[in-house]
Amino acid sequence: MTQSVTVRSMFRLLPGHISTPEGAGRETESIVSPYTLQQMTFVFGGVSPLAIGDYVVPFVTVANGTVPITINSDGTKTFAAATDELAAAINANDSLLGLLLATSNGATTVTTIARSANTSLPLPVTTVPGADTLTATITVAAAAPSLRMGLFYVYGSPTFTGALTNTPRGCRVAALPAGAAVADIRGVVARAQNQTTLSPTFIDGTTNDAYLAGSPGYGCLRGEVDVVVDPASGPLDAFADAVYVVVAAGTYSVIGAVADAADGGNTVRLDNTTPVRARVTAAEETFVFGSYSGRCVRLKVNQTN
Repeated sequence: MTQSVTVRSMFRLLPGHISTPEGAGRETESIVSPYTLQQMTFVFGGVSPLAIGDYVVPFVTVANGTVPITINSDGTKTFAAATDELAAAINANDSLLGLLLATSNGATTVTTIARSANTSLPLPVTTVPGADTLTATITVAAAAPSLRMGLFYVYGSPTFTGALTNTPRGCRVAALPAGAAVADIRGVVARAQNQTTLSPTFIDGTTNDAYLAGSPGYGCLRGEVDVVVDPASGPLDAFADAVYVVVAAGTYSVIGAVADAADGGNTVRLDNTTPVRARVTAAEETFVFGSYSGRCVRLKVNQTN
């Protein structure tokens, strides 16, 4: 791996960086962001057997352009046979092999499931002969949220099927603490020291450093860790009395970031509370990477499990 030159070395703090050495004062866990795999259905309609001619499903892909899947009817092909043939043709196509898995219900419907959390294909426009129909529908939209480093997180619920892409072994599903109670807050999305595990956007200078959906992440439960400060927060000084985590939009806008003052039910206070305690240990810093900038502060967090 070639490490690109960045300006990160100019700054004392970096979102998600843990400064506590390995040992009793540091505790971490493996996390992964929740995601939803895209699903489509293709339903044959009309009168069985199918009319004579070609039934075409053109998938539009990023890498291979339009990939047409075609089955032909001689006028005797039943809906059941057509669904089995269409599913088999999708699964046998090399250009779609790494993108989709197709199944047939043996009647009228073929279902495709994306193989990756980051796959979202446009709905194909099918063509059929005669009065028959082949209706394509996106039944489940893809959702691939990233886990931004330096934000607090809670445990989330799996939102994917698990049939194709499952939670990496030992990882807990994590999500931003939208609407969370203080007892639900787990820790801070931290920065892994091995940069080869990070997303391609890690050093682009235009976006937040984050773990892409489906990628294992790193959570800090106990230790000193650099945390994102909401843009609307006042200054967070070292050894400040209170740390508030943003759990809903209001005065503040970055869910999971910290602020210096409460905003009703839109924030939760961490210091002197359980199961998470937090206090500021170093004055905050504003950093600029390319066209991206942000505020960061070092907290000592303690998740008591």
